[in-house]
Amino acid sequence: MPALLRRALGLVVVVLGAALAVFGVSNSIRLGPSGEARLSVTAKTPGSLVVGDGVLNSVDVPVRITATRSDGGTVRLMVAPSLDARAVLAGSAVSTVSAAHYASGTMDLRTSGSGALGDVSSADVWRLSAKGAGSAELVVNQGSGPETAMVTSGDASALRNVRMTLTWADQAWFFEALALAVIGAIIAAFALGDLWHTRPHDAGPMQPGPRHGT
Repeated sequence: MPALLRRALGLVVVVLGAALAVFGVSNSIRLGPSGEARLSVTAKTPGSLVVGDGVLNSVDVPVRITATRSDGGTVRLMVAPSLDARAVLAGSAVSTVSAAHYASGTMDLRTSGSGALGDVSSADVWRLSAKGAGSAELVVNQGSGPETAMVTSGDASALRNVRMTLTWADQAWFFEALALAVIGAIIAAFALGDLWHTRPHDAGPMQPGPRHGT
């Protein structure tokens, strides 16, 4: 292989290895030793706050849902099969989690509906339910999906300024991220070593040729 091409490929491998190492380190820092991935969103529009099965059941580990009201009012947090949850919500005002962004720890919301939500406490569709003053929390195990989680006030009044946090935890994720960082660092180190050994050598100053007598 021509030396110039080998050095170009070596530089590419160094960059890829370094990028892999940085990605692994940043993920291990973000996850922490417990391997927690945490995403949050705040809904300011009056109405229920909903996270559908596309996010709730997207990872095959339990997810902890925490909902907190800024005004300290009652919070009701419920989980039901998605079809039943949609039937209960009908045309009421809803803020639905439409996308999740792991890197930034945020989620996007999409608003829909305009009607008032009736009293949902008496519905028999809820598989899980929690209620609290100011906040409520549930842990949803996977395997019963597709399911939808809904946050409402403790009565028929519209919910305002509520923050929802979803937390997935798997310690293996932390060690996988560390392994990725180590592999990337090794790749970059070997590529750098090869570049060093194949670097152009300085031939030094030119020596004058032999003098010929006249």
